[in-house]
Amino acid sequence: MRPIVSIFLGAGLLAACTPASMPPKASAPPPAALTALQEAGSLPLQVNAARSLVTFRVHRAGPLARLGHEHVLASHALAGEVLPATGMARLTLPLATLTVDEPALREAAGLDPDVTAEAIAGTRRNLQERVLETARYPLARILIRRLSADQLEVRMEVHGVVHTQAVPVQLETRSDGSILARGDFVVHQRDFGLTPLAVLGGALQVADAVEVHFQVVADPVAKP
Repeated sequence: MRPIVSIFLGAGLLAACTPASMPPKASAPPPAALTALQEAGSLPLQVNAARSLVTFRVHRAGPLARLGHEHVLASHALAGEVLPATGMARLTLPLATLTVDEPALREAAGLDPDVTAEAIAGTRRNLQERVLETARYPLARILIRRLSADQLEVRMEVHGVVHTQAVPVQLETRSDGSILARGDFVVHQRDFGLTPLAVLGGALQVADAVEVHFQVVADPVAKP
């Protein structure tokens, strides 16, 4: 969330056929037992992409910054698992599906929501082809470890480069067993070996620092 994202293995019971003289094999846990395990944090939670959102605010820089635009990128396709018992999460974020300048997100960020389709297409093309190279590096891989009640250690792999930093977080456990995590932090493109775009000899450029906001919901696994 070499792959950082592998698989969380939950505890399971394996039963084989036994002779008649042996005790009968154990049956699958009833729903009540499964619920108890889930509430105890023994089973993974699944990230709900439809209820999760990660946004990236990209700033303009350089002497001619006034001539450029700020942009809001967004991911609605975060995937992965959270294991509350260990305070760990492993996530993936597909970079090729990042949206660029959704009007509602620009407005929420206090930016002019009216950006031309041509400008959006150019930004997306530059982002995917020249900066992230999504054909070669399609995923951001994220490993999260809980450090305290309000801080996470986030290990991110982007463009083949791994960077680790501490991130503040607000965590909420809901009555349905789901977990909501939200927070804001800043990443720098150069920490991942990325070169911010620049034109006109650097007079107009994209700022190195990118603001990240996340709201991630993880739900209990489906019961059999």
